[in-house]
Amino acid sequence: TLVLGVDPNGSGARLWLGVPDLLFQPSEINKVLLVVFLAGYLEEKRELLGQLGWRIGPVRLPPLVYLGPLLVMWGLSLAVLVWQRDLGATLLFFGIFLAMLYMATARTSYVVAGLALLVLGAVFCYQAFAHVRVRVDVWLNPWSDPAESGYQLVQALMALASGGVLGAGLAHGYPLYIPAVHTDFAIAAIGEELGLAGSLAVVALYLVLVHRGYRVALQAVDGFSQLLAAGLTTVLGLQALVILAGTTRLIPVTGITLPFVSYGGSSLLTNFIIVGLLLRVSAEREGAGGG
Repeated sequence: TLVLGVDPNGSGARLWLGVPDLLFQPSEINKVLLVVFLAGYLEEKRELLGQLGWRIGPVRLPPLVYLGPLLVMWGLSLAVLVWQRDLGATLLFFGIFLAMLYMATARTSYVVAGLALLVLGAVFCYQAFAHVRVRVDVWLNPWSDPAESGYQLVQALMALASGGVLGAGLAHGYPLYIPAVHTDFAIAAIGEELGLAGSLAVVALYLVLVHRGYRVALQAVDGFSQLLAAGLTTVLGLQALVILAGTTRLIPVTGITLPFVSYGGSSLLTNFIIVGLLLRVSAEREGAGGG
């Protein structure tokens, strides 16, 4: 996408490939491929990654040769953020990597080191790149420019506020006042028409989905299947968490879809692939139990 990517929405990020009538986002299927690769790599290197070699203050880390993948993933995440202006993919990819690394090794030091690297990278990007500063400044105070850069977030917050507890009712809201409501800000339209109760119901459904996914992982027949199911579940849960947090101004707006809710063929297809793989892992466990 750095070379051949297109930007059909005029957002400034060339994240799509294909021809005008048939476009897809490679980053969507890359989430699944990343989890499959990490599940195989971490299962194979689980014992080596669990070793502790050196210490930085209270944080104990493995030998540098095994820490390399963490540094590489950090660098790739920053590259995506800088070149593609895709904050959502950056948070999602790095978050998946850290979560699976922790699940494979149970070492909190990896998570601490990874979060520290993420913070350092974010500070550098904020200082070096204007588009990152705009995202952060809008997050800190969207009302400083409510007619331009902050318009989308301001409209979303007003929609959520006007929905109250029970909402205005289906088809009685004004979702089209929010730019990109069908993709990034779908929960704002839900909050306006179904209120806090409807929004919490959507969150509860995600919690059920994540709970079932991790339960499949815990009951998987081997280490690879466990990491695969846990990683795929983390994709769904983390993606929902990131976009919900961005819409409600807990973090900067990230520009990713809300799983199974937002418009987007690439996203919807990928999410159903994830569910299909989880069902496959579950079926293997049932088959092993039946045998």
